[in-house]
Amino acid sequence: MLTVAPYIQAGALFLAWVAFTFWCYRQVIARSIEVREHTDADTIVAFASESGSAESLSQQLVKMLRSQGAKVLHLPLNQVTSERLTKSRSLFAIASTYGEGDAPDNGRFFIPSIKKTTACYPELCFSILGLGDTSYEHFCGFSYDINTILLERDAQVLAPLVAVDRNDPETIASWFAQLAEAGVIHSDQLSAMEFSDRAPVNPHYSLTFKGRRHLNSGSLGAPIFEVTLETLNQFSWQAGDIVQLHMKGQIREYSIASIPEESELMLLVREQNHPDGTRGLGSGWLCHQAATLDSVDVSIRCNPSFHCSADVEKLILVGNGSGLAGLRAHLKARELSDQHDNWLIFGERSPLFDRHWDDQLTAWYESGHLSYFNRSYSRAESSELASVAGEASVGYVQDVVAENSERLTRWVNAGATILVCGSRDGMAQDLDHQLCTILGGDQVEALTAAGRYRRDVY
Repeated sequence: MLTVAPYIQAGALFLAWVAFTFWCYRQVIARSIEVREHTDADTIVAFASESGSAESLSQQLVKMLRSQGAKVLHLPLNQVTSERLTKSRSLFAIASTYGEGDAPDNGRFFIPSIKKTTACYPELCFSILGLGDTSYEHFCGFSYDINTILLERDAQVLAPLVAVDRNDPETIASWFAQLAEAGVIHSDQLSAMEFSDRAPVNPHYSLTFKGRRHLNSGSLGAPIFEVTLETLNQFSWQAGDIVQLHMKGQIREYSIASIPEESELMLLVREQNHPDGTRGLGSGWLCHQAATLDSVDVSIRCNPSFHCSADVEKLILVGNGSGLAGLRAHLKARELSDQHDNWLIFGERSPLFDRHWDDQLTAWYESGHLSYFNRSYSRAESSELASVAGEASVGYVQDVVAENSERLTRWVNAGATILVCGSRDGMAQDLDHQLCTILGGDQVEALTAAGRYRRDVY
């Protein structure tokens, strides 16, 4: 006897996927339309954000300014060019700092692009809100760097830089109050607003722990686990998105390794331990504490900066360690779409113990879903590479890129998109330098602006 329940469930999942995909697509399209429609704006509100915090605050400021009739251009800091600054009267930059003074991906080209010119901006007034964490030596370092270069180019301070420590709403409110005192916004607008540097709240779902699998037993590296959560078709996401675990009033984020069509949310989690030996909050629960049928509160953070357009024909995927999670999701999505022109470059420690998802990756290579498959191992002997499918070498992913520079250049010139997922310090930085060496800094910047060089690094 046939029942309609499975069809209703499948239909609900499909509608959720369509709605979520459309929402993410709208964010990208709306921003490109905004840049075209507000080319005559004399006020720029720019953001540089890792998780959406700075962007959320910038949206509040844009709303205030436009309610007063101001013509405002709202965009990522990477898209603020020297030419735009010379044509503008005001710049309001809200910027997060990652780690020890580093810029978020959507702001990392701003200062280098300004340094390429000799332009000065004596007619430009600016103010900066920096988001950071005082536990780092270079607290809000990126924001101070922006402040410095604008002063060097003769721009005028409209309101002093305010540095925010760990999401403090009162400090954020003080910056907006400065803008009100300077006459930029109306003071009566402030009382109606809640100042927080948090991104908009996403719907929460309770997911059930399904299981875990230790993937690198015997490795010198920290244990890494495949973890699966049962979704029960409650919600949807797309390759490149982030799952947020809400635990004890804190959030832990992980790249999603699966796609909704697999009917489970899969993660690749590296065990994290504090200096005193205690386990990390998120990884401790996922890798050790959770038992079958235990539940966890989660939300999905749409991550359009790591989405891949459906019309991308060639895809170069580069990553290391747990970064394989974000790359696997894209490969699985492209398998279902019959898009097989993919080149995977992945790095780990040992070819004997660190071959995560080896069966599936090997099958993809043998079936032709991976046109090229390079694995590099930093702690290996050449004799240990014989059993590794694809092309294996001793070293790091940036070494693989250097050794295959001609192929890389050929693929990029043929329209390939590059996706990078994994360690920001080390892998992503060294890879970025190698790409600049091979392709040239200007082309890497152009690829980023065109959405053909995307990163999910941490």
